[in-house]
Amino acid sequence: MEQPMVHNYKMFFLHPFIYEDLRHLQILKSLLFHQSQWQLKVYRQGCEAHRLRTEYFLPHIIKFLFPTMYCKTMEYNKIEQRDIRVLQELTSLDFSLKESNLEKYKHFSLKNQDSIYDLTFENINLKIFHGGVGFLFFQVAIHQESLTLNDIIMVNQLMRPIHPLYQGFSMPVLTFHETLAPIAMRDLLEILLSEIHEVNGYPNTYNIYMDRLLPYTYVCLKKTSLKNTQIYQRLDLLEALRSLNLYNPNKDSSYVLSHQEQEKIYYFRHKSSAYGFSKEGGVLLAIDKDSSDEVILPNTENAYIPSYFSTYYLDMLILALYQRISLINYCRKLSMIKSILNDKNQIERIRFDILKFTNTAWFTQITNSELGMGIWKHWFMLFENEVLYGEVKQGLDELDDFLESKRQNRFSLKLGIVTALTIPPTLIFGYVGNRFDEIRFIDLIHPRFVISSFLIFIGMVGLLFLVDRFYSRPYK
Repeated sequence: MEQPMVHNYKMFFLHPFIYEDLRHLQILKSLLFHQSQWQLKVYRQGCEAHRLRTEYFLPHIIKFLFPTMYCKTMEYNKIEQRDIRVLQELTSLDFSLKESNLEKYKHFSLKNQDSIYDLTFENINLKIFHGGVGFLFFQVAIHQESLTLNDIIMVNQLMRPIHPLYQGFSMPVLTFHETLAPIAMRDLLEILLSEIHEVNGYPNTYNIYMDRLLPYTYVCLKKTSLKNTQIYQRLDLLEALRSLNLYNPNKDSSYVLSHQEQEKIYYFRHKSSAYGFSKEGGVLLAIDKDSSDEVILPNTENAYIPSYFSTYYLDMLILALYQRISLINYCRKLSMIKSILNDKNQIERIRFDILKFTNTAWFTQITNSELGMGIWKHWFMLFENEVLYGEVKQGLDELDDFLESKRQNRFSLKLGIVTALTIPPTLIFGYVGNRFDEIRFIDLIHPRFVISSFLIFIGMVGLLFLVDRFYSRPYK
């Protein structure tokens, strides 16, 4: 029976969240507080490791994802001093869990009623974007010999804090070696984001990914465990990993996809590796040796494919997710038309945020690498970011048209009132004619003059109202 064995792997999990952008300053203060569990990461131009880590992208992408790379010497000094005025202007900030805190969570066991795995958190990171979107993401390693593809799939399933729709499933718990009390993954996420939740009022925050972690996994299989060594032909393995369905070697296939769907969610760059994309995560499936038992160097543990997958391509996923979540959030705000129409400041805030997003975070070209652009375009199309952007732009245009219509109506009303006020004295003084010099002030306050002026004013207002009602009748 064919059971794919794992040569090496990398497992990441992403937890996107939304916070109120108006509280961005307070959240940064909380994260930078000396008792916070997070440590700020600063990228510097003079550091060779930082330059290599960021140079894959075009300059404007570097400035958005790693803004401290473009800081001046004076700004670096202020950042070292945790000057909040400088930090709050940066488009994004990176944090890592302090080593002392990471040790508390580093080694743990993940188990449910059927399975148990000993795992390690390799790292736990936080990325906060200026715009109300953030990401908590971490890398996990499994302490087990002779890993199979199904082991990787099972860990990905158990790590996600989402209840399946079928009965009899017990949610897995995490038992940390440093503590005795087991906790659920959802509780761990709450603890890691406690500083943000306290400031933001998390229970009332809208979040489209609140109930899950997004898996992002690289798996290199052993050639000796596979009958068919051409990975790009094994869509059954790739689809099992992509959709987190356990691989059943007794079934011919675990996927039913049209040719158009395959082109959208699969990407083959090399015969020894294949990418799979979904709205809930991404995978890269590879093999360690070719048909002649020669080691495929790009797929070895420290080669460029797994290294790029855990750095540059992870950045692409975060970038595409940021665009998607931001656009969905703007759609939500624009849909709350009734609550914002009477708040001029809120309308201006939404318009400014969308304009700022367009000029700083909306881009289609992110790198000069052909492979990188191929992967980015797949994320971009799969997340339907261009469609979402069109909806946001259309909603904003319709809001502007509606506000302009209201402004024109208010102007017409004011003009009508001015007209109604000026016509009565015009008619009266026109009737007086050349005898204007003989009019005394006492004549202007005479009851007959005042009453006649008032009646003419009421008549003009009534006439304007009738005309407005006539032209505002619905079409039949």
